[in-house]
Amino acid sequence: MFVPFLDPLYVILIMPAVGLGIVAMFLLRIWTDENRRRIASSNMSGAEVAQKIAQGEGFSIRMAITPHELGDNYNPTDKTLTLSSAIAQERSITSVAITAHELGHVQQHQGGALLMAIRSTMVPVVNIGSNLGILLLMAGIIIGISQLAWLGVIFFGLTTLFTLVTLPIEIDASRRAMRLINKYRLLDPTELGGARKVLMAAALTYIASTLQSLGQLAYFAMQASGAGRRDS
Repeated sequence: MFVPFLDPLYVILIMPAVGLGIVAMFLLRIWTDENRRRIASSNMSGAEVAQKIAQGEGFSIRMAITPHELGDNYNPTDKTLTLSSAIAQERSITSVAITAHELGHVQQHQGGALLMAIRSTMVPVVNIGSNLGILLLMAGIIIGISQLAWLGVIFFGLTTLFTLVTLPIEIDASRRAMRLINKYRLLDPTELGGARKVLMAAALTYIASTLQSLGQLAYFAMQASGAGRRDS
């Protein structure tokens, strides 16, 4: 039976990424909460920050509010910037940083960033690639068809490619966020460090996700290779 979580090799390959992910989530929680208690010197809510930047940059977007925590995102398909209700309403350093980050994505999209366009085209395939890839891999190993196992690796590899494309997009959005914060004087110099901490911790979660996906892909490729040897 193919059960990765019981295989020591699998654990060895993904453990560094899992460890980094735990540290990243811990830092994200601490730094996000810490800077949620600090009111930004601009005294602007997340929604007001979004409106100010969008008007100043000439962004053509519509805004939406979601009750879901961590639901902040920008959808380039319909040009919708969604903020969680807490981020939209709060006037904290965290709210400014997260809102500016999402406006960084808007700037990427409306500026024609290549990686943003590539990621958008990959979404439909990636939505099914991860689960289908693992199922095909398992089936190929169990019934001894190496070609089927490798097909599963390829499908899962698309998910890994997606994370590799996403990582520089997220890091670049954070860089853009800091530039927008400075341009529109949304935080004073003593508050910039808090915004950087929030954005840095968020970036670490994407790095951990990428490393974990790479570790899984390496393990699945080893398993498919083993299936090929048994098949010969």
